[in-house]
Amino acid sequence: MTFTLAAGVPVAWLVARASGLVALVLLTVSVMLGLALSTRLLGNRRGKLLFGWHQTIAWTALAMLVLHMTALALDPTIGFGLTGVLVPGAAPWRPLPVAAGIVTAWLMLALALSFRVRRRIGQRRWRLIHYATFAAFAIALYHAINVGSDLTGTRGLIIAGAIAAPVVWLTYARILMPRPGGRRAPVSPPAPVSATGPPTPPEERRVGAPA
Repeated sequence: MTFTLAAGVPVAWLVARASGLVALVLLTVSVMLGLALSTRLLGNRRGKLLFGWHQTIAWTALAMLVLHMTALALDPTIGFGLTGVLVPGAAPWRPLPVAAGIVTAWLMLALALSFRVRRRIGQRRWRLIHYATFAAFAIALYHAINVGSDLTGTRGLIIAGAIAAPVVWLTYARILMPRPGGRRAPVSPPAPVSATGPPTPPEERRVGAPA
């Protein structure tokens, strides 16, 4: 049975559109929050709380993406089925952009699961895995522009630019800003040793006190 609105639009298609947009917005917010945490732009005091939000938003984005894919699989007008929404390149309609969306989904699943194994694999490996976030965001934006009906034309490019701009800016900030604690404090040169006694204090050398 196909549920449609009065205008003849399948409900599954509307759910797919709405959940896809929400997933893209949540993914963007998660990426922005992760970059802001890595650059310490939000300070250090609320780092644990903000990291929790970062993790929660990532899982919520994944949940919206699962809803998006389920609605597409159930939509009779495009005929994707489970294979079309799970296997890249299997979709009968616009296979390349749709495959990009499927790759994004698998990347987001791997990134979300990485939170669960963070302590087991260590902080360094977890950070390396998390670099896939940039790929997930870029591929998701490509998918939304080339498949989504809400990001078409000039308006769509403006919305896509507004979504990408803060992520690009925070990425540059992440690259250019020095990491906290990355520089060591300069080491003072050792005080000269007197031939007849202990090292001469700096203040005595300034006033000309004898060694």
